[in-house]
Amino acid sequence: MKTRSAITAGMVALAVFAAPSPAQAAEPDPVLNKAVFNNPLGTKAEQNTIYKQVARLIDRVPQGAELRMSMYHFETPDTADTEDDPDIVDRLVAAHERGVAVKVVLDQASKNFTAAGRLRARLGTDDTQASFVVSCDDVHGGTRGCIATRSHTWSDGTTSTAYNHNKFMAISKLVLDNGTEYSGVVYQASANMTLWDANEGWNNALTFVDTKVYNAYVKYHRDLVSYRRTTAGNNNYYTDTGSGTDYRAFFFPRHEASGEAFTGSATDTIYNTLNSVKCSYKDEANVTRQTDVRVMQLAFNRTPIAAKLVELRKAGCWIDVVASQIGGDVEKTLKNGGVQTTRCWWKVNEEFTYRVHHKYMLIDGGYDDDITPRTYTGSHNYAWSALRLADEAMVRVMGRATHDDYLRNFWSVRDTCRANGGIIV
Repeated sequence: MKTRSAITAGMVALAVFAAPSPAQAAEPDPVLNKAVFNNPLGTKAEQNTIYKQVARLIDRVPQGAELRMSMYHFETPDTADTEDDPDIVDRLVAAHERGVAVKVVLDQASKNFTAAGRLRARLGTDDTQASFVVSCDDVHGGTRGCIATRSHTWSDGTTSTAYNHNKFMAISKLVLDNGTEYSGVVYQASANMTLWDANEGWNNALTFVDTKVYNAYVKYHRDLVSYRRTTAGNNNYYTDTGSGTDYRAFFFPRHEASGEAFTGSATDTIYNTLNSVKCSYKDEANVTRQTDVRVMQLAFNRTPIAAKLVELRKAGCWIDVVASQIGGDVEKTLKNGGVQTTRCWWKVNEEFTYRVHHKYMLIDGGYDDDITPRTYTGSHNYAWSALRLADEAMVRVMGRATHDDYLRNFWSVRDTCRANGGIIV
């Protein structure tokens, strides 16, 4: 049975298409309206959970449909292309050759990677064609994102520059093994396409069906392609899809307000989200309960968010933070404010380091005028560069099922980090 989200997204009827490719026929369908999580400490199959989801999505895009991808660090391994260790380049090329329009936008670093070169050799670089591979700097050069182009110099003299940090696909149609067709599919991940993201970092990937949000991703992808042709880009691009369905998407970069410092909070999407949290609420049985807010991030240096979490802690919320790279001011703020914080980063050797690569936040309790659990996930770290200097996308999901899937992952990763030397601040 289709979920409510699938129904509201306008799923169409059953259809019969050409026989699937050998890889598709041998592998299960991808999951829809649900997240998958890798386990870098697990088997090869568990490490590659997200790669497997991507491969199964690609394989089920039919002839005449469109697959748009934007990816930071596209260096997917060249493998034997098995079920547990798929070759994403081979799958994308196969889709192109069966008549799928495969449109790929990469960050500037990726253009020099082997995987990007393999894909570019088969799809070409002409963005007027049905399939292509382009990078954000291939027109004007320089260090930049496609839309984000600014840089910022910090008080210590270091400079942060713009980049395309996206990790998404927007797919016009999928056909599952039983012939069911889905239109308007979005894949949004925290994971890049690298070996490290599978076997050293904890990541998630959410795939869902929602026509409104899919259309917004298509527009964003088109804008990534078109703004890269300009020298200025659009450093105040920020848009969101608004309410109306279980899914809401946010697209960056977002400029600080007029007259505000680069590190101001007035236009910080996460900070403003936390402004709507109420720490006490009544559940369906009219029992008063506390709201839980949980954060799991690779990079966290936006001090106003930390200060807001402390404020909520003092107001009675339960706050739990796990991060790998915690800025000094953020760590001090959380520690002094009594917020439970776990630093997740441990070295096996000089070549191998485990860390959290997630970028999600969970809110379970009072929020504005409802108590529906919320999950925020995507490519967006709680770092200043993610807000001001990067091409990024983030999704908010309403509903208990998604929240609880992420909650189970939160507990598992947090406890694993603690058991392996993760520091509780």
